[in-house]
Amino acid sequence: MKNNSFFNAQNDLFHSIFPLSDKGDPGSLEFKKLMLSNEPDGSFKFSLLVELIQSIDHSLESIKYFTRVSRGKFKDKTFDDHFHHILNKEIGKVDLVLSSVLNYLKVNSTETKINTIHALIENVLKKNQAQMDEKKIRVFKKFKEDLPETTTPDEHLKYILDSTLKYAIRWMPANGGVGFMTRLFINHKEPGEVSAPSIGEGKYIEISILFDGYRKTIEQFEPILKGPSPEKKETLDFELRLIDEMVKKNQGMMEFGIDSKKGRTLITLKFPVERRKVVYYQSTN
Repeated sequence: MKNNSFFNAQNDLFHSIFPLSDKGDPGSLEFKKLMLSNEPDGSFKFSLLVELIQSIDHSLESIKYFTRVSRGKFKDKTFDDHFHHILNKEIGKVDLVLSSVLNYLKVNSTETKINTIHALIENVLKKNQAQMDEKKIRVFKKFKEDLPETTTPDEHLKYILDSTLKYAIRWMPANGGVGFMTRLFINHKEPGEVSAPSIGEGKYIEISILFDGYRKTIEQFEPILKGPSPEKKETLDFELRLIDEMVKKNQGMMEFGIDSKKGRTLITLKFPVERRKVVYYQSTN
């Protein structure tokens, strides 16, 4: 059984793809060059190799399935047991090598980080979809293409965007709308300007969230209260103060404005641009 032609053919195919040694084996040397390649199209070669491995792994899953369902189908129980023992053993070997090579490729090939802001906005919208559906809120998006990355950590961005959208949902009426707009903002000091700007000079990513609905100011409540309020100081809501603090912690700026005539609120977030090309290694999970 161990010398079965099926297993020999499988081993020949496997070793032709993943040679055991590169001594005098041009196929293995080519594989090694591919993994160490620094050519411009190296990432494309990696992606092809990963796709090949995943394709083989998919076929292996099919073999595993038919191995399970064929259990006990042979009349000779001894042959049945021996056949499945050998087959499972060989499948395990190939499975281990495939996963090892795939993980090796992942932790050795870098991916360029792009469109993080837009991806996080989409994730936040998806996370809050149920609440927006309940109020029948419409979503509008106008994204700037090829937006650079920001120095702000992803988890901080996720918190800021999620908290801002939750605040907007709270004040939006039924059938209201919320819009997200992104752009590149360049901040520079005007000639003769003495006062320090709220943010430093340089490039920033600007995210504007405009939504129907607004929190009424103290002045707008005065006619209802029938008399002037002793406290005239206008402050941000608690949720917005937390967001503002997180934005400032990342050298950014938050602006809050209300248009009571149109019944809308505008929240603008600015985050410093990352000057370097940001790359990351893929997770093996």
